[in-house]
Amino acid sequence: MALKTRLLLLLSLWILPSGSKAEQDPTRYIGTRTQLLVDDFVISEQQNVRRELGTVTRLNQGKPIFTDGKFYGTVAFDQGRFKMWWRNPEKQGFGYAESTDGIHFKKITDIQGINFAGDYTLSVTIHQRELLHAHRYLAAYDAPGMAAGIAHSADGIHWTPYNDGKPVTHRAADTYNQITWDPHDATFRLFTRTDFGTPGGDGEVRGVRSMTNPNPRANPTDWKLVRNWIFDREGEKEFLRRQIYALTDWTHHDVHFALMTVYEWPGDTSEGPADLVKRHEKDVMNYYIGTRRDKNNWNLDWVYAGKPFLPRGPDGSFDKDMILPASSIVTHKDRHWIYYSGANERHGTPDVSFPRESFIGVATLPLDRFVGLAATGEETGQIVTRRFPLQGNRLQLNVAAPEGSILVEVLNAAGEPLPGFSGRSSRPSRQLDELRHQPRWKEKTLASLQGQMIRLRFTLQEATLYSFQVLR
Repeated sequence: MALKTRLLLLLSLWILPSGSKAEQDPTRYIGTRTQLLVDDFVISEQQNVRRELGTVTRLNQGKPIFTDGKFYGTVAFDQGRFKMWWRNPEKQGFGYAESTDGIHFKKITDIQGINFAGDYTLSVTIHQRELLHAHRYLAAYDAPGMAAGIAHSADGIHWTPYNDGKPVTHRAADTYNQITWDPHDATFRLFTRTDFGTPGGDGEVRGVRSMTNPNPRANPTDWKLVRNWIFDREGEKEFLRRQIYALTDWTHHDVHFALMTVYEWPGDTSEGPADLVKRHEKDVMNYYIGTRRDKNNWNLDWVYAGKPFLPRGPDGSFDKDMILPASSIVTHKDRHWIYYSGANERHGTPDVSFPRESFIGVATLPLDRFVGLAATGEETGQIVTRRFPLQGNRLQLNVAAPEGSILVEVLNAAGEPLPGFSGRSSRPSRQLDELRHQPRWKEKTLASLQGQMIRLRFTLQEATLYSFQVLR
């Protein structure tokens, strides 16, 4: 199929599916859930604010925490400890390691039962609601034929493949393959790499596909294609600028995050031969995030803005040229733990890539501070939410204003100030940096508005608001 025809097919798949969450009233989903401000899902108005990525901080002074392996792999916090599935550097397959502090990992054993092939990839999902213990751990991996395989395990070490160890998809699935459970649609989802031909038919363009299967245990090959996609916002030649190398789907507070490895200026090694000190800008891999609320469509604005979630390291660092994220993010002790594999040379041709070393590092982000709405400078920013029924009696904010302030007012459904909750009745909070700040009013509490349709208005001065939540 010609690339132009493929692109038309891909564009048709950008249409939101009927009945998707994005087509429905978002206020139904506010309730007492944490509302991340990664998009305008719960926002009706905003002035003098802009979205900014949260600041990720490398641990271990930016040095690797694990030098005996690399990803594709997974780190999860489970049963009171960090668990890591990592790719063996010298032999086929994966190892398993554990840690109590998230930095110092002890190798336990090699995982058993999976017949790896190709690039030896593996992602692990812990199915928390699984009643059958033997299927609590699910894995997707690189099976023979550059296709995806899936397996289950009771302990994350001893695995039993589905489909008698044979692939459950066709090619090409040689980077991350990931199986996840979608509770909203009561189905499993499988994400894999796929590829498309170039206009001249002399190469490949990397893409990602998503599929669904309500019961892979009974029908392991019954995966229905939901969507194929590639980067094409800038036209059919965009593959020369960037390609999607790998993607996994991580969900947090009802927001789906695409953890993406983006291959930038692929194959362009014009910056010279191998150099393990100099940081390169072409033929490199960057770690970006995308977000979505519906089943299929990622917001890729951070990619096109050139703002990686975890930037590559500086000259001389182990992660200066390539970063490949773990298949998921760990949330533990008010922080998000961001594990990744870093490399000190480009993807490149063999003469460039052979000296390359790949190790595992970790960075952290304060709880829920992925993306914030920020007001900076002398201008005052303002955010007004959509109307929603108040189902609690307290409000909690994740806000950073170490040198500024935030003022919270309550409006009625029409956007008019409510007596006792606006104007002089509101108390500005100054010089704060809190994950769980609870604003108060001088005379009344939110309990008096229980069940009413309201809006919230946030006024920011040198402040960034990351999320809000109504509490009972």
